[in-house]
Amino acid sequence: MEEYAFRLCHELSKIGVCIVVICEIKITNPSEKMKVIELGRGSTRPRWLSHLIFSTKVYNWLKQNKKHQGIIHSHERISCHNVTTIHSTLFNFPSTGFPSIRKTINEFLEKREVSASKLSRIVPVSQVVANQIKSKFPQASDLLNEPIPPGVANFSISKKTFDSKCPVIGFMGTEWKRKGLPKVIAIWRELLQINPDTDLCLAGFPVHEKIGLTKVELERVNILGYVPKDTFYSKIDILLHPAQKEAFGMVIAEALSMDIPVVCSEESGASIFNPCKSNILRYSESIQSWVSVVNRCFATIPESSNKNPQVFSWTESARKYLTIYQEINYTL
Repeated sequence: MEEYAFRLCHELSKIGVCIVVICEIKITNPSEKMKVIELGRGSTRPRWLSHLIFSTKVYNWLKQNKKHQGIIHSHERISCHNVTTIHSTLFNFPSTGFPSIRKTINEFLEKREVSASKLSRIVPVSQVVANQIKSKFPQASDLLNEPIPPGVANFSISKKTFDSKCPVIGFMGTEWKRKGLPKVIAIWRELLQINPDTDLCLAGFPVHEKIGLTKVELERVNILGYVPKDTFYSKIDILLHPAQKEAFGMVIAEALSMDIPVVCSEESGASIFNPCKSNILRYSESIQSWVSVVNRCFATIPESSNKNPQVFSWTESARKYLTIYQEINYTL
């Protein structure tokens, strides 16, 4: 979400939109045409408290700065916006478990976000999210915009030469449980029975994170930790992303843009961009089904190619938002 907001703001600025960013802490320099308002660091845990504190700060700042007459485009759980982008799958959907303070407040924050009095447009990042909004908040359906996916940044990598004797599976994700790392490990273990030299390359979380590998397995798995994305992509042959719930899945779009085959779950919003539909499985499919698809994917890598992957650029994303702003009476 942070990268989406950051890159979108810069692209909008490039095409002439005047941008004022309201955030907690500025950690990078904006362009000359952008103004940044820092409200100060709030609570980081629990997350619902962080949302409440930040939304209150935003409301108070806007109340004290009424001269601000522009469109308020939110990427957070606030209540005083004209446009909101929903970056994540909806909380506790479908509803499970017992009631709790965490569930109650998160449900309140979501409902408040999609029913704000000044809200004109709700923008999901994928059809996966759009479908959830229609189901959970049917009263908000009239405000629902077509999905606007994040753009894909340009990467320059030296793509590794594929060695069918030692194929490399890649996985990247900070929230690795939700994104399917336990399933990736189970698939890899089965693939070792077919080819003992199948390698596994992981990134996006701390090197010493306990992810369920044995000591022997840890010796043969390449855990990169937090590395530049191009470093990760240059080391893998396919990307495996069996997420259980994934609003989008930037790694899917990025890998495809670099001609890296992807095997992913249907529950991932970015799966729509995967040109090889047979590489898309439901999360609930058996490990053997996933193994079969990954193994077939390895066998066809020399012949496969995604020369023109159907992914978005950030300029396309920005222009779609500009169209929305203009429809609700914003002028450059």
